Amino acid sequence: MKTIFKFLFLVIVTTLVFLVVSSLLPYSRGFKEATKQGNPLSIIYVLLTVAWICLAITFIVKHSHWNSPRLIVALIFSLFFVYSFMAQIETFFFNSAFHNLTNPDIFFIMMANGVIIFAGVPLAVKLFGKRRKAPIENHYIRESLSSFSFSQLIIKLGLIGICYLIVYFTFGYYVAWQIKDLRIFYSGNPGDNGFISVLADNFHQKPAIYPFQFIRGVLFGLFVLPLVSMFKERPRVLLLSLILVFLSPGISLVIPNFLFPDTVRWAHFREMISSMFVFAVIVWLIYKKGNVSNHFGP
Repeated sequence: MKTIFKFLFLVIVTTLVFLVVSSLLPYSRGFKEATKQGNPLSIIYVLLTVAWICLAITFIVKHSHWNSPRLIVALIFSLFFVYSFMAQIETFFFNSAFHNLTNPDIFFIMMANGVIIFAGVPLAVKLFGKRRKAPIENHYIRESLSSFSFSQLIIKLGLIGICYLIVYFTFGYYVAWQIKDLRIFYSGNPGDNGFISVLADNFHQKPAIYPFQFIRGVLFGLFVLPLVSMFKERPRVLLLSLILVFLSPGISLVIPNFLFPDTVRWAHFREMISSMFVFAVIVWLIYKKGNVSNHFGP
């Protein structure tokens, strides 16, 4: 019961910090006008999103044996870049579809989402951390990289990038693109000429999407290296941590916003949740081979 109350305290405090900071950021006039008529249930969706992120943070903190400063830096690094940075660089890539969104607005959204991480991680470590006093002998990135040789790491990251590319376009078509409203939103055409046709259209209209999504996949693999290092002897915990972290950007789509009609938003929600779950398992398998023991640890 004490753990539940501490978790609720973490969620409420982090949500309040997020709401206050979001209200103070200097968004563009168009952005502010577009968000004036918000859904009255949005606060509930915000709470659910923050609760998921806090769950991911709490799970990792409670299972980690790292000392507090090292754990805080590692968690902020992984969660900020996976949850906040990666989502907004994709928004920037597709910004032509969002007429009320300026480039500074995208940056401010990234910072607002980052506040959840910057506020939630230290508080969670304070509430749930084991308070170990071991000195920080190596920077966490250096230790993460040392889990593999340079050639091994390059191969693994390249493989993760390729797998992400496949997962992204497969789920993008077979989950999201099956929704008529989504096809109209992005192409203006309700028709569906098939998977290969969509890939060909992407290649002709926006070929940069292929190297862009490959690089995103590589970055996803790079940004979770601290978790790989943290739980390299505990594969089951690593798998659950990757699932919780990788699902967080998709969970945020439960929050109503002016960027997407509800049908489009929910289509992306289903796409993101399913694809990132599969991707989390793939990343785990790639890092597990040759690094983590082949049996489930404690």
